[in-house]
Amino acid sequence: MLNYRELTTALPSILFVPSSLSQFVESGAINRPYWRVKFIKRYVIYWTIARLFGIVHEKNQIVGAQRILWINFSAPSLGDSLMDLSARVLLTGKAVDLFTSPKNAKLYQDDPWFTKVFDRADQVSRHYDVVICDSYAPRVLWRKLLVAPMTPVATMYGFLNGFDLNRTYFAFSRMLELLEKPQAGCAIRPYLAARLDIKPNADLCIAVGGEWSFRTYRYWDVVIDLLLNRGVAIHLVGGPNGRVEHDILIKKYPGITSSVGNRLDEVTSEIANTTFFIGADGGLWHIACAVNRPTVALFADCEIFDEAGKRVMRDTADLMCETLYDPTEVSNIDPHAIVEAYFRLRERVVNNVV
Repeated sequence: MLNYRELTTALPSILFVPSSLSQFVESGAINRPYWRVKFIKRYVIYWTIARLFGIVHEKNQIVGAQRILWINFSAPSLGDSLMDLSARVLLTGKAVDLFTSPKNAKLYQDDPWFTKVFDRADQVSRHYDVVICDSYAPRVLWRKLLVAPMTPVATMYGFLNGFDLNRTYFAFSRMLELLEKPQAGCAIRPYLAARLDIKPNADLCIAVGGEWSFRTYRYWDVVIDLLLNRGVAIHLVGGPNGRVEHDILIKKYPGITSSVGNRLDEVTSEIANTTFFIGADGGLWHIACAVNRPTVALFADCEIFDEAGKRVMRDTADLMCETLYDPTEVSNIDPHAIVEAYFRLRERVVNNVV
């Protein structure tokens, strides 16, 4: 008989993974019909593909695998991709290819850990020892069926679902299990290669705009006023959703520079070549973490807790990050608190205090 609870809640144990698992179980949310039906749908598809057709052979370790394909389609956002794939650094010495969405594939074109990066099934033509599937979501299993039906599979999340967690700690803990290693031996954080040829004439990048309203800060003008008064040179970054705010801020502050709306590789280079970053929880903050910039990060509605039950954010102990939190939306965070956090961060950098 299926053990629904075990299949959907079992976390890797080599590293502690901050999460909302306890709250998810104790509140009874785990028993809600939505999550049970979602699991049943996934399991039926998994059973049909894996068992009926005999094309998924599960592996619980990949120590001896030298040629690996990693299929990453479960979580489409840029930030989730960076966190979910962060533990690829533990696969150094192996030939690892990535199959992911066209949007996220752009992040990894010059990646030192992935040998090849594919965004279409017809590009995948090599033979592999194992395929890493990020989960047993139907969209992942279907792609596995298309590109490597007979190759053994190892999964990261499996059927895990329903609660929030720190995806970076999870990725490292699960990969350590698969590699049968007791510790990482490197910093636990996202990683990303960046061009070094685009260098803004600024100390600080501020990310404007946002995909979700509760994670889109509305008072950057006040923050910028306070920072400019203290002599901080500022460069704005952001995607197309930051254009309106960009136009307002550039008109009001002609002394600041901006690359809002530029290509992702250009923005990554700009973030990597400034000293500090301020932004809300989102893709550009994750990029700043992945290029190891000291950051001030604004969070809202983040349900992740440590071993003592204390709320924590999506950063890790190996990142230099000042975090600010509001239960409902980041715009409730006082601009003065953001500026104070920035100067605390500068002091930490000067004193080399992680």
